[in-house]
Amino acid sequence: MPPRVSVVIPSYNHSPYIAQAIRSALDQDVDDLELVIVDDGSADESVAVIRSVFEQYPDRNTQLIEQENHGAHHAIMRGIEASSSPVLSILNSDDFYLPGRFSAMLPEVETHEFALAFSKLELIDDQSRPLANDSAWAKWYSESLEYINTNPTLGFALLEANFTVTSGNFVFTRSLYKKLGGFSEHKFVHDWDFLIRSLWHTEPVLIDQELMAYRTHDSNTTEQVRPLLEKECDEVIQRYHDMCECLGTPANSLAPHPDHWEHFFNRFVTTRKAFWNTQLKKHPIQSL
Repeated sequence: MPPRVSVVIPSYNHSPYIAQAIRSALDQDVDDLELVIVDDGSADESVAVIRSVFEQYPDRNTQLIEQENHGAHHAIMRGIEASSSPVLSILNSDDFYLPGRFSAMLPEVETHEFALAFSKLELIDDQSRPLANDSAWAKWYSESLEYINTNPTLGFALLEANFTVTSGNFVFTRSLYKKLGGFSEHKFVHDWDFLIRSLWHTEPVLIDQELMAYRTHDSNTTEQVRPLLEKECDEVIQRYHDMCECLGTPANSLAPHPDHWEHFFNRFVTTRKAFWNTQLKKHPIQSL
């Protein structure tokens, strides 16, 4: 029998944090869990830390894959291909799960062929302290969640703001992953691209609990990458718009589409450029 859930950690130069990430997965209240770590050419002590923590869990199903640096999307997909569960979860090597994540989330995805769920997040700093409410990240996250209340569906809200924040917040089925052909090669928005394309097949589920800690690194923030982020975001929306024009009606009856939500969909398409220019000016950016 395959494990109940496979957790994939793409690891890259996060030796101060990777041990906490590993323990947060292996200490979850789900015994039948598989952990696959793909170290993407780390130049620090990450691999040594990973091996040391694995030794502390001799009875757990763990696997370490080492490769040259190819980027986060490649590391994620290699880990998924090496895993075996029909349910997949990703965890960034500098973040960590909070207790009870899988007992709360797995029931939402295990009964559907194409399913994706995510939770609310606790935002923390590089010392694992909760962010102040007036910090840039906390304000952006709070404002982004408000789109849930101003859109007809969760999928529409996610077109307006990626309040999942990271692929490390996704729990999804392998069937959905295969249907979408994996993650794109975008540097910053491969997570949002995956999420938006998934709307064609399934309506995502938000678990209204903070079940993951997302670490922000203000010292690594840079405005130099903003033009690339803007370009990638525009590509994601254009790709979804092209799907709507070329692929007919989505399998997900709640998906953003003119056949389902003509007024909302057309409003978003006609205003998306100006809207995203505004959104991206507010969004805190972390270099990868």
